[in-house]
Amino acid sequence: MLGIKDADSAENNSGSKNIIISPVSCAVPNRKENAPKLSGEIPEIRIRPGSYLHSFYKKDVVTEEFFCNYEVSPDFEGSLIEAGFSIAARGANNEIRAIEFPGLRFFIASLFQPQLSSKPGKPHSIIVEFLRAASNWKIQKLEDSVLES
Repeated sequence: MLGIKDADSAENNSGSKNIIISPVSCAVPNRKENAPKLSGEIPEIRIRPGSYLHSFYKKDVVTEEFFCNYEVSPDFEGSLIEAGFSIAARGANNEIRAIEFPGLRFFIASLFQPQLSSKPGKPHSIIVEFLRAASNWKIQKLEDSVLES
């Protein structure tokens, strides 16, 4: 990962000196008993203007649903950027909450889980945009195959 030979996640307890995914540094107050440290509706997720996410949300600040105990270690933010990722969303304390890889058709990784706030008849915008990107990719592949015939 990121060209770092022994990169790992703290979940694996590997003993690596390069733990890219580390335990959440700041637990959410008032979370349910035995819930992950980062769980429930979290307000003040700042979306970077110009990012794919911003084009979906059309807002600078959103509230999202989380259910996790791990996050990107701030020690590796520079490595992510050097590898071509961009930081698309940050938490209230400047923590990384989503990254994108602009060089790919659709690559978004987030700590929030869009499926948790999707409702029948009102799917989350990330899910809608993922399906749109997949559909457009399929149409493009069909058009390319017709041209190649």
